[in-house]
This record gives sequence, structure tokens and C-alpha cells, in this order.
Amino acid sequence: MGVDYQVWLIPEDRAFRPSADKVANLANALRDGGWVPPASAEGQRSEILELLPGGDLMRRKPAQVHSFTSEPFTAPWIEFHSQHELVLNWSVNDQRAAGVQYPFSFDPFPDPRMPPYFYVYLILGHDFFYYTGETVMPIDEHATQCQCGEQLSFWTGSAHGAPSQRIFSRCPKCSQEFDPSGVSCDILDGWTGKGAPLPGGLTFRFGLVVNCHKYFPKEEEAARRFRLRPEFLDLWRMHVGVPFEQIETWD
Repeated sequence: MGVDYQVWLIPEDRAFRPSADKVANLANALRDGGWVPPASAEGQRSEILELLPGGDLMRRKPAQVHSFTSEPFTAPWIEFHSQHELVLNWSVNDQRAAGVQYPFSFDPFPDPRMPPYFYVYLILGHDFFYYTGETVMPIDEHATQCQCGEQLSFWTGSAHGAPSQRIFSRCPKCSQEFDPSGVSCDILDGWTGKGAPLPGGLTFRFGLVVNCHKYFPKEEEAARRFRLRPEFLDLWRMHVGVPFEQIETWD
């Protein structure tokens, strides 16, 4: 098992991309509800990443980096800054100093000298973000090949919070749309190593991700109870409104 634990909330319909007003409403609800910090909070280093075209496996993804402000998110702001790809990255280094709610069901290491830390990402794009890792196996390369023969999967460089691979949502050669519902990959249980198919793979055009890094239970029984709180999940239901999957990864 790896040392970094993440929970991905992604639409069951992998092609779903919410409207700008839904994204703005969710981002505002995360902040207004105290799940992510305001721009002025202590104990956090957060940033907005506007990812630009280009990049490859050996380079970082080109990006414009912006600071959060105290102003509410608006649909026009989301629309403008997501012309390519957008990552809202809230890095909570000290949950107590940041004054935010803990999104998980319990603190696995309750100690006043070591407050919890975690990262929350809202990720939005036009092509499919495509994640593989220690417990998420790649989709077969033939399954991501267009009928015209063009390979739709490609590397685009690393960026904090976002996977480094993409799959074209539309073939650049013949313009045929890619449908992830027809593909799958194997995903491994982080404790037992047992594999299971994941229809659609870990692909998405919109996702809400919580990364604990190393701050998660190290015993299996406790880890099975370590889940995102229902109130946190309700934000997706209220502001995105489509069925979603929770996918756990260890890397």
C-alpha cells in the first residue's frame, strides 16, 4: 500500500461537465460552509491554477497561478478561467489554524500538537482527466484508440492536484467523440490488493478530490471507517445534482 490517500468524487457519467454556475455555487458552498479556508486564513497555502495547453510527461503543465480573494465565485469568472482547465486548490496545512471543518468521519491521530491536514481540489476541464497510479491500473491502450486509428490518450505534464494524463473528448483527427462508458480498468483494494473492474476508469471532466497525504489510519479496521462525512457529500448533491462515485486511491 502506498503512503498517500485520496478520495475522488466524480460523476457516474464520466462525460458530465457542469455549468459554470454549478461550479461557482459548489465552490462558494465549500467556503461558506467552512470546509475550505477563506483567503485570509492562517495555516493554509491555497491557489488557483489555470492550466494552459502544452506540457508532456517530462515537464510541468504550463499554468497561470492566481491567489484566492474574498469575493464570491461567479459563473462568468468560472467560465473565463476554465477556457482550458481549472483547478481550485485549497491546501490546509493546519486544520485548526485554518478554522475549517474536518471532512472525514474522525481524526485518526487526535493530538493537539499535530492538527489534521488535507487538500481539497475542484477540477474542471474539456478533455478527460485520466488518472493511473499504484492502485489504479491503466486502461488498455486499444480502448483509448479512436476508430480512425488515432490514440486519444496522452501525457500533459504534472500540476498540483490534477492528474498528468488526458484523453481527448473528441478525436483531433476525425472529430469523433470519445465515450468512457465503453472502457474500464482494474482498481486494487489498498489493503488486500484484490482487484475489481472500474467501468469508465478513473476519468472525468469534473471532479472534487480530497487528499489526506499521509494523514489517514494505518490499521485496516480503522481505515474502513474513515470516510467523507455525509454533510460534505451533500454539497455535491445540492449543487451538482448528478449521481457520483467515490473512488479511493493510495499512492
